[in-house]
Amino acid sequence: MPKVIYTASKGLVEEGGSGINLEIGPTMTVQAKVANGSVVFPGVYTVSGSLAVTLTMPKAETVPGGVFVFRAVSAHAHAVTGSLETEGTTVFTDGTDTGSKLALAAAVGNSVSLISDGKNFCVLANSGSLTISGT
Repeated sequence: MPKVIYTASKGLVEEGGSGINLEIGPTMTVQAKVANGSVVFPGVYTVSGSLAVTLTMPKAETVPGGVFVFRAVSAHAHAVTGSLETEGTTVFTDGTDTGSKLALAAAVGNSVSLISDGKNFCVLANSGSLTISGT
């Protein structure tokens, strides 16, 4: 029985031996954000600018299960807001704090990973400090 191998560069190939070997790389592409704007799809975003950049998240109900990762590549307090939600909705939560705005501390390399549960964007993990504010 031949050994089946899959790699992104070669595709599906057969070799001598037996078994299956899958070499699968990252499934999300990294997108750069350098100005205020909206985020439409789950993914990985690097954020930089000469001033702090504020990004608007989609409604949590439109991306259930969606994972969003934001990493600061400039030393500014970059933020994401839930301003598309109904006014007064506190869409971000870390299990303790809730709010309509999440801001990273002003340092290169700070990051946050969020997942939508269909109602909120829940903090999965963060590097560096962040604040959740707003109602």
